[in-house]
Amino acid sequence: MKLLIIGPKSYENIALKEDAKKKGHDVLLVSIQSITLIIKQDTMKAYYMGKVMDDFDVCLFRGINPFFAKAKTLAKYFHFNKTKVIDRELYNRVYEFDKMFMSFELFQKNLPCIDSFHFSNYPEFKKYLEKIPRPVFIKDMQGMHGRNMFYFKTKKGLDEFFEKNRKKVSQYLIQRVIINEYYYRVLVIGNEVYGSMKRMSFLNKQRHETKLEDRSFTSELTKELKDLALRAAKATNTDIAGVDIIFDGDKPKLLEVNRSPKFKRFTKVMNVNVAGEIISYLEKLKPEK
Repeated sequence: MKLLIIGPKSYENIALKEDAKKKGHDVLLVSIQSITLIIKQDTMKAYYMGKVMDDFDVCLFRGINPFFAKAKTLAKYFHFNKTKVIDRELYNRVYEFDKMFMSFELFQKNLPCIDSFHFSNYPEFKKYLEKIPRPVFIKDMQGMHGRNMFYFKTKKGLDEFFEKNRKKVSQYLIQRVIINEYYYRVLVIGNEVYGSMKRMSFLNKQRHETKLEDRSFTSELTKELKDLALRAAKATNTDIAGVDIIFDGDKPKLLEVNRSPKFKRFTKVMNVNVAGEIISYLEKLKPEK
């Protein structure tokens, strides 16, 4: 297999590259910024280091934010050239890297979602302020790995945040906070579930006093967690998914489906060679050539 990995030189991507090489595959890891696209004389070509990129069996996209538009273009290009592309939703249809878009994908498949609110401007937000339950999280619509996330207990704090960020209201998603000190990360690759890892939530009082590597624990993969994670991955057409689930009382709710999940912690805590499992999954994909 000739494998192209598009993404940064992260722990995960380097692990994927090394595991693919151990299995005898030809693999290239490149950043999305280093790829050039040229349309000339009725042809379109992608180049890296001056060479045409047209003979890969599989192309795996990882860590494409904030270059989402270019990633979609490249995905369509490689798919057109009969390369198997993962994440397939990049070329399959109109897909947006957006938390409300993801929430809608889950909602329309009758999956348990968290109450979410999105407003286009500050006046619209003010009209609905009284109806927004508290406490809430405010999340960057295109944020990743918990960045640009804010917690508010009061109506005043919530209002002051959006008043200060009037021009950026549409960039944020408001979600009701579920009071639970833990949530679960379930890893799905293809149609297989590889375990459930318990993690300290933002509300866990011990979280900020605990080292990052000690905030995750082994956990039983219950049938409820497994079934919900599989349904969420299928609903969003995600081949490699990190599904985050939190319990609201005894009812599971979907926090998020991560389409390009980090897996350094999962590998260590759950004793699963995630990189190897991903490469094994890619090996099974039949090239379209």
